Amino acid sequence: MTFPPTIPRSPLATLLHAGALASLSWSFRELWKPGPMTDFMDAQYGGHWTYLTILSLAVTWLTFAFSLAYDLVPIAPFARIKTSLAVLAVPVEGLVGLLYWSLTVLDPSLLNPATEPGKEPFRIPLALDVSLHGLPAVYLWLDFLAFSPRFPRRARPHLLMTTAASVYVLWMEFAASKNRRYPYPMLDSMTPVQRSGFYLLQIPTLIALYHVANFVHGLVRGSSSEMGENEARKVRQAEDKVAAKVQ
Repeated sequence: MTFPPTIPRSPLATLLHAGALASLSWSFRELWKPGPMTDFMDAQYGGHWTYLTILSLAVTWLTFAFSLAYDLVPIAPFARIKTSLAVLAVPVEGLVGLLYWSLTVLDPSLLNPATEPGKEPFRIPLALDVSLHGLPAVYLWLDFLAFSPRFPRRARPHLLMTTAASVYVLWMEFAASKNRRYPYPMLDSMTPVQRSGFYLLQIPTLIALYHVANFVHGLVRGSSSEMGENEARKVRQAEDKVAAKVQ
């Protein structure tokens, strides 16, 4: 699914995209550093990729990679891919932050397993914790509100969010059947019916976050079609310049 390339370019946008990409890359590097947390994840089926936080971080990284690519080489495919990724990344990172910080305040052991039986749940270093569960959503919202168009109506968020949530749940359940445990300890303590209810609850939450993002965008930037047309015109002009240089 791709959408029209109506992304305005500016030095501030380029600075945000480059800074966010560097920050997200640092997070990935820290995640794979040797240590108890990495050893624990590598020892299980699916490794790091059973965690929603890390999967959403990868989508966010790709979003900013294509954003920066478009800043440097303004061609339509880069803009379309970036917008398509952002439609998913903005609500999902919002959900990650909402779930993580609320459950961490309630009880950290609900999300962080012990690396060995009988030990305390492992603690993520504060800098990495914030860079995984806070900054990605901040970067995405800043980019969305300041430098991106509203999400298009034809994105069909109900279908998109239901599909994304279902794919992750199926993957996580499959990995859990191999590991005999879930990536998040709270799921181990739930009955199948309780887990199903928890999974289903996340779908309307994702859809609501999508609509909240568009609503806030309208408050901040306005929702007139004229704005979208002006942004699209800027993109076409930039692409024409690039095409003329190539010729």
